[in-house]
Amino acid sequence: MPVDEMSYLFKKFSRGKDTGRLHASGTGTGLGLYVGKNIVDAHHGKVWVESDGEGKGSRFIIELPIEQPAG
Repeated sequence: MPVDEMSYLFKKFSRGKDTGRLHASGTGTGLGLYVGKNIVDAHHGKVWVESDGEGKGSRFIIELPIEQPAG
């Protein structure tokens, strides 16, 4: 994944530049990662993406706390 795409991937309606090869229709709403991030945030967790570069695959990491924070 190109580094410049990683900065906006979790924003509402954002889509990668080369989504056509991933979906038969070449379209998507750009909401999947946004909604997923909001769910993780609601549980006081963290989500991020790591990549070794374009064409080398990407890792999406989710961390959730075992206990809810006080308050």
